[in-house]
Amino acid sequence: MRSRRALLATATALLAASAGRAAEPQAEHDIHFLSEHAVESGMDAHYASLPWPDAHLEHGTWRQSVDLSMASTRAELIDLDGSMIGLGATKATGPGRGYELLGFYGEMDVSGTGGRSVLAGYYLNSAPLDLPNAADFTAPRGTLRHFGVGAAYVRTLGSSQLIAGLLVERADVLGFEMDYRLVEGADAGTTGLYGQSSAATFLTPLVGWQQIRTISSRWTWSPRALVTFPLPPGDFDYRLTGPDFDLGTPQDGTTGAIGDSFVALGLALAHVPSGLEIDLGGALLFAATEHLSHPGVDRAFVVHVTWRPHTAAQ
Repeated sequence: MRSRRALLATATALLAASAGRAAEPQAEHDIHFLSEHAVESGMDAHYASLPWPDAHLEHGTWRQSVDLSMASTRAELIDLDGSMIGLGATKATGPGRGYELLGFYGEMDVSGTGGRSVLAGYYLNSAPLDLPNAADFTAPRGTLRHFGVGAAYVRTLGSSQLIAGLLVERADVLGFEMDYRLVEGADAGTTGLYGQSSAATFLTPLVGWQQIRTISSRWTWSPRALVTFPLPPGDFDYRLTGPDFDLGTPQDGTTGAIGDSFVALGLALAHVPSGLEIDLGGALLFAATEHLSHPGVDRAFVVHVTWRPHTAAQ
């Protein structure tokens, strides 16, 4: 009888422990996949908020815009939140033709409550740990700093505009790191630091289209689309520390890459007397589609507002 009771107690304890492990939140993708896609989703939010040319090109007159945006993205256990400012100026060079000068600067902070994901060492030549295995990640931190300048040719055809240009941009990933504790494998219980960094410069062709449609004398709306191609892919370095080791790429392994092409779709609503404009379509579509271009992103939104100061004076 005692042996049966002991066996029953042991089985109950094993089932409880198994249920406890099953209840632990586990990320669907490994931490390397999530960290890269979190950064690239932040870059996408900035592309979606770039300044657009003014609807009315005037020869000899600059038409300016000030663009402000706020964005947030979450890749399972990594949060990225911040804002961007953009400046644009458009000038005509002839009937229906002109150019736009633009620039932007944005910063996003890395945070999050952390969680469980897979730590792998496939990016390193060798790691003195039993990998890949599940690990608990805590205290995500760091900064994405993204800025650039560019110019674009603008061609007006009826109520539509075609835009083709080039950005020179920089994406710096600074102090992006998390603490980890392995929970499976031969090295379960080992703690250390997992980090990423980048200092990437891109030459980014961009192609866009928008159509300005009048609702009334006070309101217009503009469906639009923009495609960006960051070239070449930027280096994305990894770092892994633990008891008596500190390894990082490129010296100890293979560097990853960041910088994906992106399609931004929007629908801007503009109040003509004030010169204020909000991209309502961009906010909805970014939230609905960002997880398709960057799997692992389970929440994304961007709010993009533009002010064209000359409009109010018209």
